[in-house]
Amino acid sequence: MNMDIIIDYSLRIGLSIVVLIITKIVSKVLYNSVLKVSEKTGKDLTYKNTMKVLINVASYTIGIFVILSLIFKDLMPMLTGLGVSGIVIAFAVQEPLSNFISGILLMFSKAIKDNDVIEVNGVSGVVSRIDLNHTIIKTFDGKEVRIPNKTMWGSTITNFWPSDIRRADLNIGVSYNTDVNYFLNLVNDYLEKSDIIYNDDNHSSLIVFSGFGASSVDFSIKFWLKREDFLEGSKKVATEIFNLLKEKNIEIPFTQIDLHIKNGGD
Repeated sequence: MNMDIIIDYSLRIGLSIVVLIITKIVSKVLYNSVLKVSEKTGKDLTYKNTMKVLINVASYTIGIFVILSLIFKDLMPMLTGLGVSGIVIAFAVQEPLSNFISGILLMFSKAIKDNDVIEVNGVSGVVSRIDLNHTIIKTFDGKEVRIPNKTMWGSTITNFWPSDIRRADLNIGVSYNTDVNYFLNLVNDYLEKSDIIYNDDNHSSLIVFSGFGASSVDFSIKFWLKREDFLEGSKKVATEIFNLLKEKNIEIPFTQIDLHIKNGGD
């Protein structure tokens, strides 16, 4: 092989490696710059993980084209000469392209954001990031589920935390011997004075009558909790109401069945 050709391609490969290193550095600098601008302006960056993916994709795409143009002198004629092969490639990338566009739509519509707690198609978990083709969800039992963005865009999404406050329900039944008014006043007083329940002009606790059960008069206690207090708060409220009723001798009855035996001879 001609020595000049060897030297030429060695230089091209060396320059390609340099371009790859520069691309990696530029991608990191761009991402850090976006984070700093977000901090300075006081605006929370909604899609941190997703933004990192998009910046990497854009940077490396440009870098790859630069590398290809360095290695192949006749890059454009080669791309133009693809002809029918280009049509085949277009069909091959149709699904990935559809997923990519759906991912962009998900971000612009703000249907989901990084760290949102959601349920879609029976899968519940925390949104890790929106990738090029998939939305990555980490389930509550530690699994990672990749759902195509096209599926995400066309599905019903339940967002468990659209705001930092969410209502919790506690169902409870009391004995038919209970003074219902006394019970309601007792629980209402607790709901107003509790230090963990959230109350304001738009969020207030209430007790709703559920029905006359087989063994109890049933109510649903509805109250609001902040996101950081939700799990422990729900347990704390249930425990404190249970202890309060026990202290006041208000019975939460077991399921009871009254059995009447009729004498067949009578």
